[in-house]
Amino acid sequence: MGINLGGNFGMSNNDSMPVLNLQKNDILDLTKKDPSLKNVILAAGWDVAKKGFFGLGKDFDLDLVALLLDESGKLIAKDGMVYFGNKRNNGIFLHGDNLTGHGDGDDERISVSLNNLPTRCCRIMFAVTIYEGKARKQSFSKVKNAYVRLLNEDKSCQEICRYNLTEDAGNNTCVKFAELRKENGEWQFKVVSEAIEASIQELYNSYR
Repeated sequence: MGINLGGNFGMSNNDSMPVLNLQKNDILDLTKKDPSLKNVILAAGWDVAKKGFFGLGKDFDLDLVALLLDESGKLIAKDGMVYFGNKRNNGIFLHGDNLTGHGDGDDERISVSLNNLPTRCCRIMFAVTIYEGKARKQSFSKVKNAYVRLLNEDKSCQEICRYNLTEDAGNNTCVKFAELRKENGEWQFKVVSEAIEASIQELYNSYR
């Protein structure tokens, strides 16, 4: 069971502050503890297994998506999902699209301007899906070292917190990692860590 960790990030002049590692269901207060926080980045990274025998088979193509939700937990509009086919909405945009997951560091990032989001948006669900995972018979059982981390874009992308996926996501093709949510006018970050079998389209449909 997760806990509300409050949050003392951003209160030190030391740029080498210890990283706050969250667990499933943990909640971190953001703007309540740091009213100056305005622009954040949700970054995600992962390593994938090598292709099949003799290098055959398709590369894993994982995609970071963000769903802009209203108070009822539904998409605020038809274009309320930010992904490789719709990279921008008011106050939020996706940086590029990594098609292979190769290389070190973050694989994909989404920038969020908390004060410029659509008025109806009070939650943003962040998920990672495997493109054509079912058709390619690919799943998170072959994805290792997956994580998400939240960065303060206005402080040289200083890391606020991170969550490392430690539990086995099994044969699922999508993981809902975390959400930004607005409670009583203040933004919080919550670790969700829910693995499901769903394509991007199915994920989208589940929030309509």
